Amino acid sequence: MKALVAGAGAVGSWVGGALAAGGADVTLVARGAHGAAMAESGLTLRGVGGGWSVHTRPRVVARVAEAVAAAPFDVALVAVKSYDTAGVAAELAASAVSRCVVSLQNGVGNEAVLEEHLPGCAVAPATLTTGVAIAAPGVVAGGRKGGVGVAPAVGATGVPAGSPADASGAPPAPILAELVARLAVAGLDARLYPDGAALKWSKLLLNMLGNATCAILAWPPDRAFRDPRVFAIEHAAWREAVAVMRALGIRPVALPGYPVDVYARVGTALPTRWLFALAHRSLARARGSRLPGVVADLAAGRPRSEVEVLNGAVVRAGARAGVATPVNRVLVDLVVELAAGRLPRRSFADRPEALAAAVHAGRWPAEG
Repeated sequence: MKALVAGAGAVGSWVGGALAAGGADVTLVARGAHGAAMAESGLTLRGVGGGWSVHTRPRVVARVAEAVAAAPFDVALVAVKSYDTAGVAAELAASAVSRCVVSLQNGVGNEAVLEEHLPGCAVAPATLTTGVAIAAPGVVAGGRKGGVGVAPAVGATGVPAGSPADASGAPPAPILAELVARLAVAGLDARLYPDGAALKWSKLLLNMLGNATCAILAWPPDRAFRDPRVFAIEHAAWREAVAVMRALGIRPVALPGYPVDVYARVGTALPTRWLFALAHRSLARARGSRLPGVVADLAAGRPRSEVEVLNGAVVRAGARAGVATPVNRVLVDLVVELAAGRLPRRSFADRPEALAAAVHAGRWPAEG
């Protein structure tokens, strides 16, 4: 198998390195110190705290166009931030390096952007549930918990690519089966799922936790989950997301390491005060002090974040399904305004009472 990974940061490097360890011919698209280190010395994957490591030597290029010499690829994996999806999709379209594309990205909506730019390709949804981070240039560390989920690609005819009903000539489903098999050889918990929407929405339920609220408050997740006011906001936003899924006919599914289906049942059945007493400590430990994507984007002063494909996806889908999502709408509005600099960070930084008031009012208070 020949695989291209567009966006070899922590997630892309982890999955790409595992594919290489599983015997695939891998090309990583990476820049900066991490890309330079991998090009010079290879890529090392290791467990958090040590205990195991694997070293691989994938091919490394700085741009998708530079991978043309090694094309065609059986599969191209996209692991960039959602706000960079259109740019990478345009590069893939111009280079025509593969007809099977796998989105390893967080949130809901990336696949639609890829399909728009790559009409002749099959686009498969996928997700990584293992917590990973670049420990040093050329070194990616990951936890024991979690794994990779992949769902069938959808071809031009709107049915799973390679199925008997697909007449588009899209790459066959066995490519995804081989992808999962290669990852399993490398020791990852890799699974094929029948329903891409269930896969991506279930991961969204995980990604939402401690993300937008922490970005607004400039808090780490472990602190947020220990505050009953913030916990109540998290619970309300999460319940809205589950309600939207139900209205769309999407059932939460268990992901590698995370029984999201069980979480959804318990999280919607229990009152907030009971759930706080039962789960706030475990949630704080699970999320820890590592900054989720939206939090990191705002902390770095970036004008964009992935809130639009997380809480924003809940709001948009809720509008289509007739489900009210007022808490998620306020969270999206606040993150967007803060990121754009139209709302001072001091308005909500370290002020959970201000966030709670904004959510209860359905808007943020005017400055001054």
